[in-house]
Amino acid sequence: MSKLRKSSKQKLYAGCIGAGIVGIIFAGYLMVNIHQMNEVRKQAEVEAELKWKVYEQEQRTAKKGWAVVRDISPGEQIASNDLKGIKVPGSQAPSNLLANKSEVSGTTAKIELKKGSVLTSSMITADEPTPKDLRNRELKVVVLPNSLKSGDEVDIRIQFPTGQDYILLSKKKISRLEGPIVWVTLNEQEILSLSSAIVDAYLHKASIYALTYVDPQFQPKAIPTYPPNAQVLALMNSDPNLIHIAEQKLSKQLRDSLENAISSSNSVISTPVERSLSEEIAAQHAGATIENPTSGIDVTRNEYENEQDHQEQTKILTQGGSSDPYAK
Repeated sequence: MSKLRKSSKQKLYAGCIGAGIVGIIFAGYLMVNIHQMNEVRKQAEVEAELKWKVYEQEQRTAKKGWAVVRDISPGEQIASNDLKGIKVPGSQAPSNLLANKSEVSGTTAKIELKKGSVLTSSMITADEPTPKDLRNRELKVVVLPNSLKSGDEVDIRIQFPTGQDYILLSKKKISRLEGPIVWVTLNEQEILSLSSAIVDAYLHKASIYALTYVDPQFQPKAIPTYPPNAQVLALMNSDPNLIHIAEQKLSKQLRDSLENAISSSNSVISTPVERSLSEEIAAQHAGATIENPTSGIDVTRNEYENEQDHQEQTKILTQGGSSDPYAK
């Protein structure tokens, strides 16, 4: 009986020792786990605090901007009710962000704007949408001011031998200038009016010339006064090549005038070096070598060409059924 009790006690002690060991292991695991969880929580708190500080910093440096509330196509005007005020974080705000609503409202989209797009100055323009019929037009038949330069704004006028003077094209910006040739932008109506004036100038020996504005920033645009000639329009419709012929003839007349002016200036040049230099410059401007005026060859040729032009102009006008409509 005593042996049985002794064996039971030993088993009980062994069980207690085993349970104690398991408890110690579990407690150790639990303590390690709690420690790890505390470390993770502390790390998360540090990261959250850093993010909050960054957010507060961005809020302090945030810039006001404007976003569109609907899709807007290129060339479409942006109305006031198309805009919504937003705050853009300072680190993400572009340097050309538009902050004032007045800078955005009423402007035109240069590119397609999706709903929510934040507007910058490169996305919009204050100019009116470019008309669909606007084209660059090269002009060779206009007498230009000596001081003209690219970017100047001019009125292009036509003056007839009778003294009548009309505004043909109003406040046109010289986009490009190369010697006696200029480039301007014209719409369809202006192109037709110019074509009529070129033929008019050819048939009636008129002069097309340009005058610059003194202060184009403040001077208003003049109102064109040139009335397209019905007879000329009828002639242009009957012969589509007429405008091309007239432009070539007028361009040649301008070139001849330039050569004559340069030849006249050469006659007062005293030294051979100056004369050679002047002739070189004249050739560059006129695109042709200057012939010796004393030979008589060019004079005879010019007289013959002038007579041919006169006969051709008379023939065209006769076909049109009327004489010079501008003659008094």
